[in-house]
Amino acid sequence: MGVYTKNVIAQKAPGKHIGLYKIVVNDTLEVMLLPPYEKAALRSPTEVKRFEGQKVVVTGRIEEVTSVYDPLKEEDPPLVWIPNFATIEKICLAR
Repeated sequence: MGVYTKNVIAQKAPGKHIGLYKIVVNDTLEVMLLPPYEKAALRSPTEVKRFEGQKVVVTGRIEEVTSVYDPLKEEDPPLVWIPNFATIEKICLAR
């Protein structure tokens, strides 16, 4: 459970928001909604309108480290030490 929030991945300078989102669980833990190379990582406008800034519960499988590029297409894709949902079964508002 956490707050549905914009996610910006930038290496050296402030980046632009391109449609990626994360769940902010607390001050020290954020979980990205899918790896950024997946098409589904760009969340739908309907979902964003419903959940952005809201406390949500996400059901799915979490991986501890996120590949920035598809590991099946890149030999050694860059990694970020941020967990991500590898799969998402459901997102709903927290009660």
